[in-house]
Amino acid sequence: MNGLPDSLRGLARSLLPEALLRSVRGWRRERTMSAYDGLSAKAAFEKVYADREWGAPRHGDSAYYSGDGSHDPDIVTPYVEAAGAFLLGFAEPPDVLDIGCGDFHVGVRLRPHCGRYTACDVVEGLIAQNRERYRESDVDFRVLDITAATPEFHEVMFVRQVLQHLSNAAIAAALPRIAASCRYLVLTEHVPAGNFPPNVDKMTGPDIRLLDGSGVVVTAPPFSLPVKSQRLLCKVPQYGGMIRTVVYQLDGHAST
Repeated sequence: MNGLPDSLRGLARSLLPEALLRSVRGWRRERTMSAYDGLSAKAAFEKVYADREWGAPRHGDSAYYSGDGSHDPDIVTPYVEAAGAFLLGFAEPPDVLDIGCGDFHVGVRLRPHCGRYTACDVVEGLIAQNRERYRESDVDFRVLDITAATPEFHEVMFVRQVLQHLSNAAIAAALPRIAASCRYLVLTEHVPAGNFPPNVDKMTGPDIRLLDGSGVVVTAPPFSLPVKSQRLLCKVPQYGGMIRTVVYQLDGHAST
């Protein structure tokens, strides 16, 4: 149905049985994800952006677009308000590490509440674009793969709708590096509403576990991340699920 105009696509969806629609979606997902089999995180996300799996850029000078999850005001505004209030609760603006910063459409709105700000992504071209576009924002943009490298310590780490795209093996590789690099982890994941089986495995790629009726919960097996405390920062109903942001206090400490 991708080749149909929006009006006809909507009509087709309204006429087709839901079971058939699920079957079509499942077939399309399998066809898409087969191209990601065996790719590293770096190669996978380079392909995601090159193939515009999350949509086309909205600016003529932009080659990268991080999707509606980073641009839809109904999703972004509640998050920015809640995360901003969290940052303002510190006695001094905290140093922040933004992992999987994407096109930085969200991060730039939080920048004024932070001390030192380091924004990382695995896609080199995306980081180059951000360095140029946000050169006046006093942000240190770096190429970094959190599944393979441990960043320097920052008080706060944002990981927003990133782990949901990773395989369980990649998440397991990332979490010890995350835990060693921050005191507060602000983690956003798109999960089903209500109860759900956590951490169903998937390939690293553009899709998320919501399609399998699952979502990432880092404190549940097989990850069981130890935390001192956790609290819900915000939640936004979206696409049949919930985009949920939780602040975890970790045992992270700066290395000496």
